[in-house]
Amino acid sequence: MGYRDYKPKTGPSLWNTSNPLVMLVILLAMFFILLNFLKSIYTFSAIPEEAFYRNIYHWFAMPADPSKLAFRPWTILTMQFSEVKLFVAVSNIFWLWLFAYLIQDLIGGDKLIPLYLYCGTASAFAFFISANLIYGSAAVNMYFTGITSALVGLAVAAATISPKYRFFPMIGGGIPLWIISLIYFLLNTSTLIKSPVLLIPHLIAGLMGFIFIKLLEAGNDLGAWMNHLARICSSWISPSKNSPASTKDKLFYNQGSTAPFFKKKNITQQKIDTILDKINQFGYENLTDEEKKFLSEASKEDI
Repeated sequence: MGYRDYKPKTGPSLWNTSNPLVMLVILLAMFFILLNFLKSIYTFSAIPEEAFYRNIYHWFAMPADPSKLAFRPWTILTMQFSEVKLFVAVSNIFWLWLFAYLIQDLIGGDKLIPLYLYCGTASAFAFFISANLIYGSAAVNMYFTGITSALVGLAVAAATISPKYRFFPMIGGGIPLWIISLIYFLLNTSTLIKSPVLLIPHLIAGLMGFIFIKLLEAGNDLGAWMNHLARICSSWISPSKNSPASTKDKLFYNQGSTAPFFKKKNITQQKIDTILDKINQFGYENLTDEEKKFLSEASKEDI
């Protein structure tokens, strides 16, 4: 599909245990379905649409009113996933898949979700500050959802990582990634020129995406603390590795002083392919000692 000019440096983390891109898509879809389900109740009950936004949607969107935000702090996160318009939601998922797939492929999945949250949160605070500075007390009835602003941040980040990455390289040399990112950036910001309270958050999100990648290239991972916190939370719900021996082990395997069985080497092509995929994604240095020993033994067996 193209080529990369950035050497990824990543290691195992919670986000890499599955597919973070799919996790983001599922979150966007879940919020869209939930909000539209609640909206349909209002519609079928012949309740004005304005009541849905006042009673439901505004509890997911971020308010510019400081007093409302103080009692709805979760909106800083929920506003990054909330959308009720079908065309906009489908468009968001398309652009998310495009830019997030490249980011995940080029620098690792453990960077994707922190990057998205950083860009979305930066746009949220930019909206809050600009709305109150520009409109003052009139901003009490203003709300903001930042999916597109977070995607602008991903677009800038992707172009910063590998601007020479090309789509369809067999057709006229391909289309550089930076052009695709620029097109998306202009499509979103050109329509907001007359509304600085919406334009500023998009610009700040783009700047956040640029800063995140530049710091990462310098060896400073802004998302490291998120991954560390996620690992801690995951360890709370994961089974303990030092679980007590089962009754079956005590009765059938621990009766004598000698080993109950001799473990035979099990070198399979499938396991070799799995380790080679890990090397391709994370590098040889991120293999465990057991995996390195396994590869060494496999080479002697001439598998």
